[in-house]
Amino acid sequence: MPSAHASQRQPSWADIKTKLEAFDQKGLVGLVHDLYEASTANRRFLHARLLPSPSAVEKYRRLVADAVFPDPFSRRRVSLRDATAAITEYRRSTGDVAGTVDLMLTFIEAGTEQAADLGYGDEDYFSALENKVDAVAKSSTSAPPKNP
Repeated sequence: MPSAHASQRQPSWADIKTKLEAFDQKGLVGLVHDLYEASTANRRFLHARLLPSPSAVEKYRRLVADAVFPDPFSRRRVSLRDATAAITEYRRSTGDVAGTVDLMLTFIEAGTEQAADLGYGDEDYFSALENKVDAVAKSSTSAPPKNP
């Protein structure tokens, strides 16, 4: 006989959306405030989405570079996952294609610099760099043409 826990389905976006639609403005603002306070990533996302500034891409660029090529004398580990998450967060919060491509190029540059300077990298590492090069190429071919 299946357990009651196994038969419960996971909540979906539709479930959350239904609950959100019942909130008044004060309730929504309170919820967003709680999310803002819950994590640094949430704060960055809300700042980038609601208070866009030219310095936003710079903050994300630093996150990407530090994750891919942390100071070799620090105890920080290389985290391509954190760098990729920062790029995704920026893209979702701003919709800025040029800034997203800029961050992917930062990923590639920092990774290449680290490999050259420290001899760091293995097959998975170089595969991640190659995937970012492919993503940049796709972004540049799908980007709308600039007006002359």
